[in-house]
Order: sequence, then structure tokens, then C-alpha cells
Amino acid sequence: MKRISFIEIELTNFKNHTSLKVVLSDITNIHGRNGAGKSSIGDAVTWCLYGKDVMGSKLEPMPIGTDLESTVKLLIEVDGTQILLSRSQKKTAKYYINEVPEKATAFNELVDSLWDEKLFFSLFNPTFFSSQKWDEQRTQLLQYISEPLNKEVLAKMENLDKEALEDNLKKYSLDDLEKVHRDRYNKNDKAYERAAERSLTLEEQLKKYADSNVNEQELITRVNTLKKQREDLDNHDKEIIQSNNERIRLESKLNGFADQIERQKQSVNRIKEEQIQENCTKCGQPLDETSVQKVKEERQKRFNTEVEHGKKLVQERNAIQTILSALPDKVQIDTSEKMKIDDEIMQIRFQLDAASRIAYLENEIKEARQQTEAIRKDRNESQRIVEAIKKFRTIRSELMVSKVDNLFTKITVKLYEKLKNGEEKATFEIEMDGRPYSKLSAAEKIKAGLELIEVLSQQADIISPTFVDNAESILQFTSPPGQLIVARVVDEEFSIKTVSLKGESSVDPSDN
Repeated sequence: MKRISFIEIELTNFKNHTSLKVVLSDITNIHGRNGAGKSSIGDAVTWCLYGKDVMGSKLEPMPIGTDLESTVKLLIEVDGTQILLSRSQKKTAKYYINEVPEKATAFNELVDSLWDEKLFFSLFNPTFFSSQKWDEQRTQLLQYISEPLNKEVLAKMENLDKEALEDNLKKYSLDDLEKVHRDRYNKNDKAYERAAERSLTLEEQLKKYADSNVNEQELITRVNTLKKQREDLDNHDKEIIQSNNERIRLESKLNGFADQIERQKQSVNRIKEEQIQENCTKCGQPLDETSVQKVKEERQKRFNTEVEHGKKLVQERNAIQTILSALPDKVQIDTSEKMKIDDEIMQIRFQLDAASRIAYLENEIKEARQQTEAIRKDRNESQRIVEAIKKFRTIRSELMVSKVDNLFTKITVKLYEKLKNGEEKATFEIEMDGRPYSKLSAAEKIKAGLELIEVLSQQADIISPTFVDNAESILQFTSPPGQLIVARVVDEEFSIKTVSLKGESSVDPSDN
């Protein structure tokens, strides 16, 4: 076990001490009135080591209203080896190891090799440990205490719960095992609902098919009859469509002839109204009678040609009108009868499918039920493992609490809080005589802190000095494992006296 002692501390311009040297012993009693500088000695130790006060907060070492350089020298002994540590500060900090100037890094590395910082403050100041957040207190205490082994916990579990966890804990950590089976349970729970719904749907379909009285041969005959009727209707509609299309084509063509005949009439009239030119169009000289006669003959020829073409157009139009008059009127096709037949065929085919679907559905239902049952078993197994994990944690917590409580004599430590759903929530609270730490008196808090120091010292395998401030209300308390520095408010001048209590187990604050 590492043993660290403070041999001597020297303060220069530190808070309200201009110059003070204290030789420390097993017990060092510091007496004086309020404001005499008793607490400053504890702060001087922590400031020299870490630049902080005894509560771990930043500290301004210089006396109020001055700009003097503050210095603290602390001579310590570590397992028989003495080390002189010094820290000075005016504007910037200076560090010394055995009076040799060193950089902050080297100084801090040496201090860190002696203690973990939080451990030092917890061992040095009985009220520091409980000033931390509850989770920091919990972490600091439990880092020195090993959890019960899985086999220790399993040995106290019922066989069914033990069987659920024993092999699994060889593959997974407890937390990972819980994650796996919570996730598996959630997935299987949803899958079970879907599988159950599918089974129900298939059973409803089977019932519908099974309840229908199907005469397959009669239905096939009926379908063939309906198909024939449908074919006849299609043929009939085809004829109507052909007739309608022919009428539309001829009517369109007839409308075209009307326009052509009208244009032909206009062409004939234009020729008929043409005036005979009796003068030459080039030289203007009057034409002779023979030439005039040729012009008249040419106009007559064109007139006769256009008239003849008009007659042909009228003949063709009349022929189309004759054909149209022989055609039936345009008919609107009624599809309702065919739709009715199609619907009936579809219904019959659905009925015909029923017979073949029944065997298929029966097989599907069988497989769905098997799948549902497999999912249910897997889901329930995950639920069983999760519940066993809860019990495992409860038993482990009980063992852990028992393990921690066995370390203390006056105080108890609350490590877990039971939730409404049966699960546990990590917590941390120190209690003494059934009362929480926050309800204890100042003297009781110091006593609780001293017992914590003793346990932390044992578990961390280190003995270190302890500074008890404001100890005037404590009549008697158990001496910590290391040196003890006690500061008390007494109506007398500031004084420091040492006491050797080797072999004694208690300290009387009135000892001088």
C-alpha cells in the first residue's frame, strides 16, 4: 500500500499568512478564532499540488489588496522518499521539484503519479466526495470495487432463469444480450401480429369458398352457353358497325359531290357569260369573220365539255343516294347485355376457382399457423430472457449493495432505485442512521466523510493525509488511516500543535 505523508509546509504571502512554517505530525491541531487563517493551511496544500482550494475550485492565493508573489512549499514523503514541491504565483505560476525549476507539465506529471486528482481531494477533504454529482460519486467509489461475477449471480437465481442466461452470457455481455432480445422481441411481436392477421384472413377466405355449393359441370355448361351468346352479340354488333361505317363513308362522299356539282355549275355559267373578243389582243386590229367564228366554236366546245362533266357528277351523286336509301338507318350499339354476360362469366369463373383454391388455402393456413407459432415461441423466449436479465440485475445489485455495505460500519450507500416497471435505475446516496447525507449535521457529514476516506484508502491501496476543517462541533471521531490535520474555531490566538496517536483509534478535539 502506498503511504504518503506531509512533513512540512511553508507559506509565504499566501492569503492572510505573510510567513508561516508548519511541521506536521500524525495529528496536527490548528486552533484560532474565525478569520485567523486555519482553513488557509488546507487550501495551501491543495493549491501547491493543483492550484485549487480544498473543494477543487480555482483559488486566488495572493493576500487581498496586494500584488505580492505567493509561494507554498510542501515537503512530502512517499514510501520513505521525500520530495519538496513548490508553487509560486504573481502573474504566472512557477513550479519547483526539490527546488529545481520545472515546467508545469513535469510538475503535474509528478503529482498525478502520486494520486488521481479526485481521489486526492476525496482523501484530503471529508466533504469533497459528497460535493460531486451523484454519478461522479458512484463512479469513483465503484471503480475500486469489482462487480459480482456472473457465476456468483447465476448461483442465486432460480433454475429456469439461470438456464435462460447461462449459455447466452458466454456469448454476449449482459447489456448486449438485453439489446439483442429486446430488439428481437419487438420485431417478433410485430411479426406475430402480421402472421396472426394473415392466418385469420386465409381462414375467412377458406370459409367463404367452403360455404359455396359448387357444381363444377353445371357452371362449365353455363359458361359455354354465355360465351355463345356473347359471340352472337359480337357478330350482330359487327354487322351493325359495318353498316354504320358504310353509311358514314357514303354520306361523306355525297357531301363531297354536292360541293363539286356547285363548282361545276359556276364554271359552266362563267363560260356561258364570256364575251367574244373581236379585236386582236396583241395588235388591236379587228378580227376577220373566220377568226371570230373559231373563237365562238372554241368557247362552245369548252361549254359542252363542262356541261357533260356536270351531268356525270349528278349521275354519280344520284347513284350514291340510291345506295344510301337502301341502307338501314345508323344504329347505336347497346353494350349492356354483353357487360351483363361478362359479369356473369366472371362470377362463375370465381366459383370455379373456389374448388382449386380450397386445397391451396388449406396448405397456406397450415404453414401460416406453423409460422405464427414459431414466431410466438421465439418472441416469448426473448421475453423470458429479458425478464431473467431484470432478475439477474436485481440479484447482482443486491450482491453489490451487500458488498459495498460490508465496507462501512456507520454509513450505508444507496446504489439503485427501483422503477415502477420493475427495472432498476442507477443512483447514489449516502445515508447515516436512515437519513440521507443532505439531512445530516455538519459534524455528521464530517464523520460520514471520514468513513468514506477510510474505505477509499483501503480500496485504492493508498494512505494519504486528511484535513478536517470546522471540527469544533465534533467531540470524538475515528482517526483516518493517514495523517490528520484538524482545524477548529477556538476563542484564542492562532496556534498549531501536534499530537502523536500511534496505536490509538480515536481523536479528542480538545487534545493539545
